[in-house]
Amino acid sequence: MPRGSFIRRRDYRGAVQVFERAVKVHPRSPLLLLGLSVSQFLGGQRAESAETSRKALRLEPDFSPARLLTAFAMYMDGKLADSERVAVQGLALPRPSPYLYYLHAALMLKRQSRQDDQILKEPAIANRTIPSCSLCSLTESKAHRAAGDIENAIADLETAVRVDPIYADAWYRLPMLYERVGRRQDAARAPELFQRIETKKENQESEMLRNIFLQTLRGPTGPTPH
Repeated sequence: MPRGSFIRRRDYRGAVQVFERAVKVHPRSPLLLLGLSVSQFLGGQRAESAETSRKALRLEPDFSPARLLTAFAMYMDGKLADSERVAVQGLALPRPSPYLYYLHAALMLKRQSRQDDQILKEPAIANRTIPSCSLCSLTESKAHRAAGDIENAIADLETAVRVDPIYADAWYRLPMLYERVGRRQDAARAPELFQRIETKKENQESEMLRNIFLQTLRGPTGPTPH
C-alpha cells in the first residue's frame, strides 16, 4: 500500500508507523522525513513534526515543502517569531512555495506588523498562484480591513465564500463589514448562513496543509529517497 494512502484515509497513527519504518531504512531521505512530519502534524504531534521537518531541512536546505511545514507547525504551536523567521528564509529560496506567501502574511497580521504594503502584496501573490485559495482571500480581507479598506475587505470575503461556500470564518466576518457600509439586508442574511454551516467547520489551514503534502508525496517535485 502506498505510504500516502494512510494520510488520504486520515489514519495518521498508521501513517506515522509506516513512515517511521521507512525512515529507518532510508534515514537520509528528505521526502520520507517530510511524510513522517506531515503524519505527525496531522496526528496532533506538532513538536515532533517540527523537529522531523527540521531534520529534512538539514539534509536538503532548499526543500521548500519541508520549510513550509516547519514554519506551519511552529505557527500552529504559537511560536510566531520562530515561524516567521523560517518563512522569511523560505521566501528567499529561488523557488519558494506559494503557500509561504500566505503563511508569512498571516504571521505579519497576527504579529501586528506595520509593513502594510507587504501584508497586502503577499496573499495576493499566493492567490494568483494557488487554485481556489479561500484562506488567501480571507487573509487579503484581514489586510484590507487593517488598512481601513472595507469595500475591498468585503470583496475578498465574498471571493472566499464563492470558492468555498461553507467557509464558516468568512461568513462569520461578513455581517460586521456589511453593517459598516450599510448593506443591512446582506448583514441580516450572513449570520443565518454562518449558523447553518458552523457544525461543518473544519480547520481550513490543516486541511490545506494535508492537501499540499499529499500532492508533494505522490508527485515528482520533491527529492527522491537516498
